[in-house]
Amino acid sequence: MNETVITLFGSIDRYCYNKNYLKYFLDKAKGQPVRLKVSSFGGDVAEAVAMANLISEHGNVTVEFISFNASAATILAFGANSIEMHEDGMWLAHKCSLGVDIWGQLNADQIEGAIKELQNKKKSAEAIDLMIAQKYINRSGKSLKDVIALMEEERWMPASEAKDWGFIDKIIPGAHKKPQITNEITDCFTAIGLPLPVLNASEASPQPKGNDRNLVSQIIDGIKGLFPANNTSEDISNSNTVISMRKEFTFINQILNCEGIEEKDGKTSLTVENLQAINDAIKVANEAKTKAESDLTVANTARQTAENNLTAVVNDLDSLSDSVRNAADSKAKVQVIRDIVARIPGTATASHQESNEDSKFADIATNPINSYENE
Repeated sequence: MNETVITLFGSIDRYCYNKNYLKYFLDKAKGQPVRLKVSSFGGDVAEAVAMANLISEHGNVTVEFISFNASAATILAFGANSIEMHEDGMWLAHKCSLGVDIWGQLNADQIEGAIKELQNKKKSAEAIDLMIAQKYINRSGKSLKDVIALMEEERWMPASEAKDWGFIDKIIPGAHKKPQITNEITDCFTAIGLPLPVLNASEASPQPKGNDRNLVSQIIDGIKGLFPANNTSEDISNSNTVISMRKEFTFINQILNCEGIEEKDGKTSLTVENLQAINDAIKVANEAKTKAESDLTVANTARQTAENNLTAVVNDLDSLSDSVRNAADSKAKVQVIRDIVARIPGTATASHQESNEDSKFADIATNPINSYENE
């Protein structure tokens, strides 16, 4: 009978190797035997539990541990009929870790709220640890005390010890040599806060070549997958990386409708949903800018037309007489015209009639506005 091979080389999370990824290939296998090859530092416990259940439901699944496997990767295997591990592989179990924000200046009420939040997270972590421990107990038959002690040690164990504990069923023979812990591998483990496996100190550690290079590549792939695009308080992570909350990017935070953006080692990550929200906001702002520019162009055109019309009117007024043209401003020009009109016979105002102004209209007779008198 043909055996379907599925590979899982990287972090277990919602964005890459997850229950949907596994279900797709299990469904394609249509109940046929499956070999799931795993090389992973772990990841999201919730995803791993779901994957274990899918494996159990499918039945006839063999998990083959390659290289270093830890945390959530060990949990998903417990749904398999058989668990195998290469003799040069390593196995690790530890207590779960939850994302915790780092706060700045807090008042008494905020500190009290933070304490309650941490207490709730502690209770959640303890409950998750008990759930994980129970799975190890069901698999190994060991006591709760022994399993919790092992999880607290947070250490790597070779395939032989993992088999002694009952976590695996079979050791796959290799080249009969222990894995080499090179400087590059050491840096990778240090970067994600996992302890180095303890090997024979007398063995040399040359730079990785051939198969060792594949091991390093797998480890690096695992590291890349350990940093999901966006953590929430419900995420269950197996990374010890310190996370801080950046709240000073107020406009971006408003767009994303969040209190702040998570930062890890000077870097932040955005989900596709975050990028879409930012893109939509930029689009709206750009459309508003384009409309404002268009409205400004229309307003400038209207203003220029009004200025041209005003200039034409002023020129027409100036053509009436030198007195109008020589007036200081438009208000003065209007007053000059009023004075001229007031001097036209039959149009004198009361104030003009009561004044002692010259009534001979000598200047009116020579003013173009009264040229009808000379016709």
